[in-house]
Amino acid sequence: MALNWKTAQINEKKFWEDIYIKNKNDEVYEKTKSDGWKGFAEEILKRNKIELVDLHNKTIVDLGCGPAGMAMGLDLLIKKKKIKNSNIIAIDPLMDFFKKEIKFLKENKNLKLLSNQGESINLQDNSVDIIFCTNVLDHCENPNLVIDECFRILKPSGIFLPSTHVVYNYLDFVSSYIKYFDQNHPHHLTEVKMKKILFSKFTSTKTVNRFSMAIDQRKFTFLNIFKSKDIFRGFKRYMSNFVLYTCYFKCVKKSRF
Repeated sequence: MALNWKTAQINEKKFWEDIYIKNKNDEVYEKTKSDGWKGFAEEILKRNKIELVDLHNKTIVDLGCGPAGMAMGLDLLIKKKKIKNSNIIAIDPLMDFFKKEIKFLKENKNLKLLSNQGESINLQDNSVDIIFCTNVLDHCENPNLVIDECFRILKPSGIFLPSTHVVYNYLDFVSSYIKYFDQNHPHHLTEVKMKKILFSKFTSTKTVNRFSMAIDQRKFTFLNIFKSKDIFRGFKRYMSNFVLYTCYFKCVKKSRF
């Protein structure tokens, strides 16, 4: 169990409140307009090497969607008829807050919203074709249980697409201590350890892409330390360039027999 998942959830809620309700944009993060979420979804599809045609006639889950995420981007692509005959299910433990306060996600005939933890998803077995899980597993209370749930709700031959920040191998020996400095992310694993956890459930597991923090977070620079309203936070963001990178995995549900 994560040492500080509850604290991480409090911090997560405050992060979105500051940006979208209190208008406290910092030097790195700012409000994203609706078309920005469409661009976000298109970028994540590209990184996962998924074509729009691969999403036609599918039931798709965005697990840990936040206030908009892939769910909103995919819903916009459906409305623009770029994706055909598909249904999106957006899941987040803070969904009630996002619906009431942020008001980006709104249910419609193609979009369903669920307020669930990833460890307990209110969906039937073998009911989903594709699960996007973008920057989520290191936030969860128990990543192993989340992966179990994803396996359970996927149809045979269904695809699980988790991406997460992983620790460079040379820092494996301190990975279990990083959470004391980065309390928004209770888990810090290397790519090898992450694949081992995924492979314990999904026999077909591979890495499809890797991105450095310098690419993912171009403002996490040395100079940004001194522009930050919180010098320590700016320093931690800069140091993440040497500690973490983003890894995209593809897992296919296959029988072991």
